[in-house]
Amino acid sequence: MKHTIITLCIMLIGGMCFAGIDENAGTYGYKFLNVPYGPVSLSLAGRGVFSIDNPGSFLLQPAASCMNDQHLLGITHNMWLADTQANMIAYSFAQRKSHFGIAMRNLDYGEIENRDDMGFLIGNYHPLDIDVTANYAHRVTPSIYAGANLGILYQKLNTASSLALHTDLGFCWLPPVKDAKITLVGRNLGIANHTDEERVKLPVCFELDINKGFSVAEQHLILGGSVIQTLDEDLKGNVNLECELFQLLTLRGGYLLGYDAQDFSAGFGVKYKNISVDYGYGAFNSELNDVHSFGVTYRF
Repeated sequence: MKHTIITLCIMLIGGMCFAGIDENAGTYGYKFLNVPYGPVSLSLAGRGVFSIDNPGSFLLQPAASCMNDQHLLGITHNMWLADTQANMIAYSFAQRKSHFGIAMRNLDYGEIENRDDMGFLIGNYHPLDIDVTANYAHRVTPSIYAGANLGILYQKLNTASSLALHTDLGFCWLPPVKDAKITLVGRNLGIANHTDEERVKLPVCFELDINKGFSVAEQHLILGGSVIQTLDEDLKGNVNLECELFQLLTLRGGYLLGYDAQDFSAGFGVKYKNISVDYGYGAFNSELNDVHSFGVTYRF
């Protein structure tokens, strides 16, 4: 089993090295799968793979949540681009040796005017993207974790709709360095049916995350960095930092590299007993609105 996982990791690294902008880039869709759902992910430059306050972290890395020992239910709301709304409800049950999670997320575009070929208004329509994803992860060895997601999504446009089945495969390695983690994941692998006689491809991406924890003045800091290769986009990356103060307040920030419209993000979280309340902010360029995210997490 260990050799199989090592082989799959090498394949993922190879996919990242040789992936580039596909000649059929215009046929890739379902981009809502790559929206950073929730304030924790948004404030950490779209990641938050190892944050214990992120109930939907398994959507980004199927293997990472397995290392925790907690039971979470989270609800998040993103005020996203162009007045769209991105929402998620996620359940996570981690026992260190295994993890089960399920999440439902949607991107709501609101009412859009429907016009004919002459430009006359003939009504309105309401596009919608909905996805339900389940996760299972397992500790293979004391230093290697593996996980997989399986999801089904539904997309409704004006006069057409589509269904897609997708999966994510993730691996996590704990190197012989204190509080360090390295993960690899291949996301959005799958197939969709035809929409208006055209099959739209899923936005396949390969992602590498490296995180290191530190203790400063008895407070815990997590410094992370990521490399992301989506098949129809240029190579991107980010760095992020999360700092927990007195087990009560968490400060977060990140900087995105290689993004045309984004640069930095920030946020914070407050804990009280079993409840966490989080806020995230993402800065976009002047042509797009900045985005905000709010979330509430309950610990059983």
